[in-house]
Amino acid sequence: MTPATATPTETPAQTEKRIIVADTLGYCWGVRRAVDIISASAEEKGPVAPIGDIIHNPQIVERLRGKGVVGAASVDEALEQGFRRVAITAHGMGPHLAQQASAASLELIDTTCPLVIKVQKLAEKLVRQGYYIVVYGDAYHPEVKSVLGWANTSKSVAAKHIEDLPWNAARGQEGPGKITPPRKVALVSQTTKNIDELMPFANALQSMVVPNGGEFRFCNTICEPTTERQNALKKLVEEDHVDVILAIGGVKSSNTARLAEVGNKMGVRSYHIERPEDINDDWLDGVRLVGVTAGASTPDDVIEDVVATLVTKGYAAPEGGIHPVDPDYVPSY
Repeated sequence: MTPATATPTETPAQTEKRIIVADTLGYCWGVRRAVDIISASAEEKGPVAPIGDIIHNPQIVERLRGKGVVGAASVDEALEQGFRRVAITAHGMGPHLAQQASAASLELIDTTCPLVIKVQKLAEKLVRQGYYIVVYGDAYHPEVKSVLGWANTSKSVAAKHIEDLPWNAARGQEGPGKITPPRKVALVSQTTKNIDELMPFANALQSMVVPNGGEFRFCNTICEPTTERQNALKKLVEEDHVDVILAIGGVKSSNTARLAEVGNKMGVRSYHIERPEDINDDWLDGVRLVGVTAGASTPDDVIEDVVATLVTKGYAAPEGGIHPVDPDYVPSY
């Protein structure tokens, strides 16, 4: 008689409800730098008005307000509110802001992320070399506007889809309604975009430009911190096999939105939340493993609040906390 085959049993670690935090998440170096600069300036010299949100995180914006850092829509609005000091946000601004601040005799503080400055300077250089500039990104986003501002040419456009371009045919094609690209076209990207979406756009644009002696230059300017956070999210799906993902960040945060998009495209329900109160209990129905990530403008304590809320819902906290912080880290650029 053949003995019965033993049925494997699941270990407690395989059955308990757990929180798995992405290896890389939250504050990036550029955002931390911007907050440090504006905080120190306000503490040393008094009130300052960033033109726009210093970063796209409402909790940090509110905390800075308590230090006298109050956003304004324009230099004129800052003047009307009595400010004598204005600031460029981490997303950058075109050269017009420095000109306006100087004309109004206002002190200007620049917190632009150096990785954004790199794209701005690259756009200037490409224009000098005779390229038509395409910026892959959201036309309304301040970073994209800043890059176009530094390019300072009518031969430039922001686009996320081929249909957004001013051309509808490849070079060499002729016929009624056919509009083709110029001979030299260069592509740069908003730093917080998704490489998996950028590459098909780049390939399609190249196929339009290169026929008939066209010259296409592609500069991948998606920043290292964005790539690191997207890769860490992919690991939550591919290696940790989480059931649902919570991407924490301000509603205006482009890179947080990208994280949720990447998770959903990989087949895992992913939700962009701003704070613990945004968690819908229905999302967790039958969920054993919750993946947690956060955009580059999300501070640690906000992530910790989300984790603490999940713990109250029966999930085991991640061992070792959220992540170690290296205050001396500087990304390559």
